[in-house]
Amino acid sequence: MDPQLFKAVMSRWVTGISVITTVHEGEVQGFTANSFASVSIDPLLISMSVAKSLYAGDLIQKSGTFAVNILTSDQIEWGKLFAGMYKDRENRFENIVYSTTETGCPILPGVFGWLGCSVYQTVDVGASTLVLGEVQEAGFSEEGQPLAYFHRNWGTFSAIE
Repeated sequence: MDPQLFKAVMSRWVTGISVITTVHEGEVQGFTANSFASVSIDPLLISMSVAKSLYAGDLIQKSGTFAVNILTSDQIEWGKLFAGMYKDRENRFENIVYSTTETGCPILPGVFGWLGCSVYQTVDVGASTLVLGEVQEAGFSEEGQPLAYFHRNWGTFSAIE
């Protein structure tokens, strides 16, 4: 099958935008992800996919912990920043005052929701690693609208009533 056709079809699937963060031996890393999903309620599991080329994936494996930060539409710049769209910003956490999970993973301020996870299982899948995370802690806000990605464009949600 043509990979471009696959990508075109997948671009029609609306996803939320999250920033996955981790810390290992004092080094913080993060990346933008839209491949995040709920998996199980017992145990509380989520999944996310990380490209093997991302250094943050190595740190997640070493530390065994990560956080999922669910972005609001007002946080589109963070979505772009952690996606590597600003090449002049090596330290993506510069000028961001964040809190942390109990394990030290960054929680970005004002996010729509966040989950602090321990690595439950990893699966080697082609150019990516599928990570199952066991949720250890969580929080959310009632403020804002979710940041979404559809057909290679950033957007938000609008209810049909």
